[in-house]
Amino acid sequence: SPQFRENLQDVLPSLPSQDDYFLLKWLRARCFDLPKSEAMLRKVIRKYMSGGMCGYDREGSPIWYEIIGPLDAKGLLFSASKQDLLKNKFRDCEVLRRECEQQSQKLGKKIEMVLMVYDCEGLGLKHLWKPAVDTYGELLSMFEENYPESLKRLFIVKAPKIFPVAYNLVKHFLSEDTRKKVVVLGSNWKEVLQNYIDPEQIPVEYGGTLTDPDGDPKCPSKINYGGDVPQHYYVRDQLAQQYEHTVVVNRGSSHQVEYEILFP
Repeated sequence: SPQFRENLQDVLPSLPSQDDYFLLKWLRARCFDLPKSEAMLRKVIRKYMSGGMCGYDREGSPIWYEIIGPLDAKGLLFSASKQDLLKNKFRDCEVLRRECEQQSQKLGKKIEMVLMVYDCEGLGLKHLWKPAVDTYGELLSMFEENYPESLKRLFIVKAPKIFPVAYNLVKHFLSEDTRKKVVVLGSNWKEVLQNYIDPEQIPVEYGGTLTDPDGDPKCPSKINYGGDVPQHYYVRDQLAQQYEHTVVVNRGSSHQVEYEILFP
């Protein structure tokens, strides 16, 4: 339906496919009810990318939360292209930039930086899948190139033992100045957050008093918690991968590789 396509102009670039066959699936799923089909498609696009803006720090800077554990990197990359995901994050960055401008006007002082909280609970080997790491590296590079001096602080909370391994894989994408702003908090992380953020601006889930209007302590109306992408949304079942080093081992031969084990 041309009408269905026209209604979705703002989200078409982020879809796994933009052809009529792909859009037809959504119409069939809702018996060709255009409003219901459009609502369903928008929900799927935004449902599985975790994170969100919630509250302001004590100086008025917006706060962005990234929820790492439930993020299904493989499912997202099998359902959408890497470029789609980067575009989605680029839009998030633009939302934050506009929020800084609005805060500047509201408070009568220049607000240019964002405070970030990374919830790393549940970070595991699935997040270290090479295509996911490569995509995250490109995202960090994009942030460095397009939004210089936009990060005030980045607090890592609930970091598991595997965190140093994950950080080592991506830290070379960060400038030295940005690395200095990354702070890994210990068991007293809730107290530390309150040094920088009023409890009324922190969700109950993170030690504050803020809830959604319905009382939900996680504030899901502001922060998306992601989840596993159902396989029926997949548009591919594998990804081409580029490796820095490759070797051909002939039949009957062997090749020894040495690795440094960074965690038990």
